[in-house]
Amino acid sequence: ISFFYAPASHVCQAPFEVSGVASGHSNSDDDTVLIAYEGSVLGVPLPHSFVEFRFPSYLFRRFAFASILPLSLSFPMDHTAILSATVGKSLDKFCANVPLRLNDRERVLLNVLNSSLNVSEYTDNVDIVSRRNKANRILQGILEVCSITLGLGLCGSGRKGLSSEMMKAAANEPSENEALLMEIFEVGRRNKILNPSKMRSTYGKLMYLMQDAQSATVARGLGFSLYRDLVMVEPFLEENKAKNLLNDKLLPVAVCPIVEINPLTGDKVPREEINAAVKQKREAIDELVDNYASTTDLSEEDARRVIDSIADAYTVVATNVRPVLRMLELLEDNFVPDSFEKPYSLQLKGSSRSSGGYGYGMGRFGFGGGGGSSSAGATLSHDHTTQYWFVWQTLKLWEHIQKNMHNLWVAADDDLLSTSSSYSLWNTGQGLNRVQNCPKVARMMHNYLSHVQNAAKRPWVGLSVVHLGDRDVPNALVFIDKYTQVPRILGPIVDFVDGMNDFCANPKIKAYVEELFTSQERLRKKVLCDYFKHGFDGSGDDGGSCIDGRLTSSWNWTSRIAKKSYYHAFMMSGFQGFDGDWKDE
Repeated sequence: ISFFYAPASHVCQAPFEVSGVASGHSNSDDDTVLIAYEGSVLGVPLPHSFVEFRFPSYLFRRFAFASILPLSLSFPMDHTAILSATVGKSLDKFCANVPLRLNDRERVLLNVLNSSLNVSEYTDNVDIVSRRNKANRILQGILEVCSITLGLGLCGSGRKGLSSEMMKAAANEPSENEALLMEIFEVGRRNKILNPSKMRSTYGKLMYLMQDAQSATVARGLGFSLYRDLVMVEPFLEENKAKNLLNDKLLPVAVCPIVEINPLTGDKVPREEINAAVKQKREAIDELVDNYASTTDLSEEDARRVIDSIADAYTVVATNVRPVLRMLELLEDNFVPDSFEKPYSLQLKGSSRSSGGYGYGMGRFGFGGGGGSSSAGATLSHDHTTQYWFVWQTLKLWEHIQKNMHNLWVAADDDLLSTSSSYSLWNTGQGLNRVQNCPKVARMMHNYLSHVQNAAKRPWVGLSVVHLGDRDVPNALVFIDKYTQVPRILGPIVDFVDGMNDFCANPKIKAYVEELFTSQERLRKKVLCDYFKHGFDGSGDDGGSCIDGRLTSSWNWTSRIAKKSYYHAFMMSGFQGFDGDWKDE
C-alpha cells in the first residue's frame, strides 16, 4: 500500500489521483481518517477530489487500518490547490491586500526617501519631554524631511527621466509638491509590506512622521497632506478594467514557484519536470500578458508587474509559514502529549511572575522600543500534557497569523495613520512610546484567534488576551514588528535541527557532539525540549500565557541561548543570530 502523509498539515488537503479506497481509525478518540477516491469518500459524494487527514503524526505511528483495499496515489501539479493551501484562502481573496510591486521610477523615489530618513532625527526631536511647543517641533521636523527629500531627489534624479520633474519640485516650496511627496511616502509604506526585512532602521520614523502629519492641527499648519492610499493589486486591476485576471485559470500557473523538492511527497523533482514547469510558467505569463494588455487598459509592463507582485507575496507567505509548520512537525514527531521519555519532559514549574512588557531588549526600528521588563525564569506551571498543547496551539496561531500577514500589515497602516484616533506619549518601562488604539488590527486578531480556537477542538490553554494599545503593545507598529520576528526566531532552530547530519559529517564536529551529548538524536531532542519548555515558559506579560506573552517568551529564550550547553554546537552549524540581516542592502 502507498500511503500519503503531508508533514505538519493537521488538516491537509492535497490534489491526487487514486485507485482504491482505504479507511481506518486511530487507537484514540481522534477523528477517523478517510481517503477520498475521485470525489467520494466511501461512496459519499464530495465537491472536490481531495484527501483530508485529521490526525497528528504521533498517531500515525500507531495507526490501525479498519479495512484496506488496493491503493495507489500520484500527485499531479494542481497550482490552484497548492496556492490556496499555502495562503489559506483563494487567490482572488489573497490579492485584495497584496501591494503592487515598485516600478523603476518608484525605486528611484524609494532610494531618495530612505536616504532622507537615514539622516533625519525626527523621532529624537519629537518624542521627548520638552517645554517647547510640540506642534511647532512636529511642523519643523516634517518640513525638514520633505525639503531634504526633494533636495536629494534633485541630486539623484539623473536616472529614469526624473531630472526636470525634480528640478521643478526643488525650486518650489514643499506645499507646492503635495502630489510628489504623497507618491514618495506611499512608495516607502508599500515597499515595507512587499519586503518586511527592509527599512528596518527607517520605517518607524516614516510611520511616526506620517502619523503626526495626519493630525488635524498639524495638517492645518502644513497646508498639505503626505497620505494617499496604498496601491494594491486588486484596486489597480479594477482601475484598469482587468479584474478578471485574478480568476484566470492561467494565473496560478504563472505565480506558483518552481520547486526542486515536491512539497507533497518530499521527493526530489526530476530535472526534466523542472524544465517543463519553467517552460509552462513562462508560457502562462506570456499568454496572460498578451491577453490582458490587448483587451484591457493594462500595459504589458503593468501586467507583468501584477503577476510578479502576486508571486512575490505568495513567496513571502510561504517562506514565513514554512518554519512554523516545520516546528509543529518537530513537536509532533519528537513528543507525545500523554507520555514522555526521560529526560525530555515538557513539564514546567513556575517560580516567579514577570513584571510586564513585551520584553524586547532593543529598539526594533532604530529608536527606543516599548514595554516593560521580563522575568528571569518560568512563571507558568504546566504538566507535560498541558505544555504540549500550549505550544501546539501557539504554533497553530502563529501559522494562521503568518498566512494573513498582508492583511495585518494593511490594517496596521490604517490604524497608525487614522485621523480619528490620536496617540499619547507614555513611559512604558522602556522609554517614551506612542500609545494608540488599534481597532482594525484588534478585530482581525480576535477573528484569527477565534478561528484557531475552534479548529483546535480542545480547551484553549492559557489566556486569550490580545494586548494592543497598552503598555505591553503600545501601537500597531510594535504589534506588526512582533509577528515579523516569528520566522526569524524559528528559522535558525529549524535550520540547526534539519542540518545536523550535514555539519556532523565533519568527523571532529561529530566527535564533539557525541562526547558532550552522546548522539545527534540526543542533541536534537535536547534543543527541541529546551525551546518547547523555556521558549514558552511565561517570561512575558500576564504570566506569559496571553497571546503576545507567548511570543515574548520565545524572544527572551533567544537572548539566553549563549548560556545553553548546546550553544557551541549551534555556532559550529553556521548559526549567526536570530535577528536576520540588519542591513537594508
